[in-house]
Amino acid sequence: MAARARRVRPPCSECHAVRTRVVELVALAVLLGVLVLLASSSVSAPASTHSTYDTGPRGYRALYDVLAREGVPVTRLELPLGERSPNIRVLALTASGYDAADVRRLQLFMQHGGTVLAFVKIGGLRPTRSFLGKNYTNLALQNHPKSARDVYDAVAGRGLVAFDERPYGYDRTRSLWSVLPAPVHAAVWLALVAVVLALIESNVRFAPPILREPPADRDSSYYVRSMAAMLRRGRAGRPTIERFARAYPKSRELIELAAITRPNDAQVLRAATLFAVLRKEHA
Repeated sequence: MAARARRVRPPCSECHAVRTRVVELVALAVLLGVLVLLASSSVSAPASTHSTYDTGPRGYRALYDVLAREGVPVTRLELPLGERSPNIRVLALTASGYDAADVRRLQLFMQHGGTVLAFVKIGGLRPTRSFLGKNYTNLALQNHPKSARDVYDAVAGRGLVAFDERPYGYDRTRSLWSVLPAPVHAAVWLALVAVVLALIESNVRFAPPILREPPADRDSSYYVRSMAAMLRRGRAGRPTIERFARAYPKSRELIELAAITRPNDAQVLRAATLFAVLRKEHA
């Protein structure tokens, strides 16, 4: 019965390197899974708001388009109230949450002849015109389009009308990073962690180096082979063999090799081997 071959276990350093590699691959797989989950959660449709950019049921895009179509100069304010253009004469507010400083700016704006339209209740502010009793969203104007006449009568001939869009995130003073949602922030940070791990894995050594076996000691055969190769390249095989034969004329094999007109590589190597052996014997 043939003996079973024993399994050769890898060195401990190789085992450690394999385990480290497996852990890194698992960590990267987990990070990729989290990124996929975050991406899938962020693609859900956002809730409709009272923004004039919003075409959903609660948006004010229909009202904005009606005023523009009827010749009313309209725009969107995407700067702080203190940085608004002096050409704006009517401010339309469709969101709450203004602080005391903004309320003072709005009151000062009205004192200088400006008009403030409030579609929501803003604490501490008495607007020029309030539209709290009626709905002017896209869905409401779809069912009752004549309701837009109320807003048109309030702004027609008063100058440039600006809908404040900053409460909905449309702010030119904010960076792109600040307006991105939280899932996108988390995905970017996880991607950076994955890149850092990949860089560390490729540049930092976690396992000890594998010791290689030292090269075997060279004997005179290496010297003989190298000399034979050099003679072959120089086409000096026969003169060399003749020199070997003159040095040891009692060697019958060397004399026979010297008589060959065109010795091949094996014959030159044989003559060099004989010469090295005889040289050691007579040393």
